[in-house]
Amino acid sequence: MRVLHLIPSISFLRGGPSQAVLSMVAALRQQGVDASILTTNDDGSGIQRAMPLGHWHQQEALGQAVPVLAFGRWSPSLSAVREFAIAPSLSRWLGKNSGQYDLVHVHALFSCTTSLGMAQLRKQRVPYIMRTIGQLNRWSLGQSRMRKQLFLKLVDRANLQGARYLHFTSEAERQEVADLHLSTPSFVLPLGVPVMPELSYGSQAVPNPKAPTRLLFLSRLHPKKQLPVLFDALAVLKKRHPLRPWQLEIAGDGDPEYLQYLQQHCAALDLCPHIHWHGFVQGEAKQELLQQADWFLLPSASENFGIAAAEALMAGTPVLLSPGVALAAQVHATQAGIVCEPTVQALAVCLEQCLELPSSRMRLAARQLAEQQFSWPSITRRLIQHYEEVLHG
Repeated sequence: MRVLHLIPSISFLRGGPSQAVLSMVAALRQQGVDASILTTNDDGSGIQRAMPLGHWHQQEALGQAVPVLAFGRWSPSLSAVREFAIAPSLSRWLGKNSGQYDLVHVHALFSCTTSLGMAQLRKQRVPYIMRTIGQLNRWSLGQSRMRKQLFLKLVDRANLQGARYLHFTSEAERQEVADLHLSTPSFVLPLGVPVMPELSYGSQAVPNPKAPTRLLFLSRLHPKKQLPVLFDALAVLKKRHPLRPWQLEIAGDGDPEYLQYLQQHCAALDLCPHIHWHGFVQGEAKQELLQQADWFLLPSASENFGIAAAEALMAGTPVLLSPGVALAAQVHATQAGIVCEPTVQALAVCLEQCLELPSSRMRLAARQLAEQQFSWPSITRRLIQHYEEVLHG
């Protein structure tokens, strides 16, 4: 089975959806599927990534070599129209070569790379699956609304209707997309995360009351993550419990102007002594942060999945999530963390609970949830079944 994955960017600066594709293709190849990636050299915010262009090269994920073919992407300088960036060489290559594949798995809407790509696939009658990466959620559709409505009217509604399946990563995402009244069949399959070395949670040392509670935010720095609300809640926590030590580690990158705004907001609240900014992290540094944290925090307005939260669960770190994070229902059901409304007062109350270290039982529940629901081997087997349904059904 030959499967091509089409995505506008595999830059880590683009967040979870881009990171997940490399791991997804690596996991598919480990299961014997001839999977590869077609993308551009986008590296976030209109920057072009230094990578081989126009010929196949290998990138590593999950200890597996992943074939990647990238083409140059021209992007307008105006941020308001940046997603109208085009990659003419990619479009030409796809037009000539898409028939060599049994199936194309497309990731992301509202981008010329994928929107025009799906239009080509429809014209050439090449079957494709569309993963919407949360872009059809109500919150997401409300951002840059006019541009997205234009994409939907001109091409993407037809692309959605022309897909063999829509791939959602949570049932909550599928329910929100029902607002669009699409007739395309769909399936729900979460993303996977790498299995981390398991720690022993039953023989923890006696907690040191003077040691700070370690809080972690690890995600792309974006307004929908609602970090300012979290900072305001931490300021309330600090006022209520001035002698209780805590430390917030922030790992992630984003627009420089937004980063500056976040840091100024922290300074205005006198939170700087409690906050450590790591910037973008990956590999062993990322794994270390996840495993050393006492709590992982993600008070997002909307997350169709929340891959960073799943990675924290795999590390055995309980999570504090807003209901807008799709994993929240499973976390609540398994007692693998806390689900909290993303308001200042509600977060302040929940953060008071986080001043107490999570129990070994909660850590084990976090790990078990990740292993049972989000490990790549189990996710990949189910994904291959959907591929076979497209090819044989």
